[in-house]
Amino acid sequence: MQATTTVMSMKLLFRAGVNAVIVWLTFTYVDGLSFGDDWVGLVLVVVMLAFANAFVRPILKLLALPVRIATLGLFTLVINIAIVFAVLWLAEKFDLGLSSDGWQPALIGAVVISILTSIVSTIVKD
Repeated sequence: MQATTTVMSMKLLFRAGVNAVIVWLTFTYVDGLSFGDDWVGLVLVVVMLAFANAFVRPILKLLALPVRIATLGLFTLVINIAIVFAVLWLAEKFDLGLSSDGWQPALIGAVVISILTSIVSTIVKD
């Protein structure tokens, strides 16, 4: 039992670290998104993203099940983008050092973060 808990903890830490790198790279390379040198803000954004993915995403996926079936799962990407967009919006409202020059860069950033975190989720299973 101890080994299983350790492996799960390592996976969780690995995913959180990878998500932090994904958010940082997105805010570094997408024009219109900026990241101050406040690493605490980045960690808080990653925590908010992890919370949203752990609790909000499953509920939204369940509620949108008919639409997800009709679109052969493509609506899952819309759910992921909406969650990331909401987290980025909250980060900007709470002044966590992340900012966007408008909704277009935020949407592009949400798409990039959503796709990359989906790839990581596929590779690192729970």
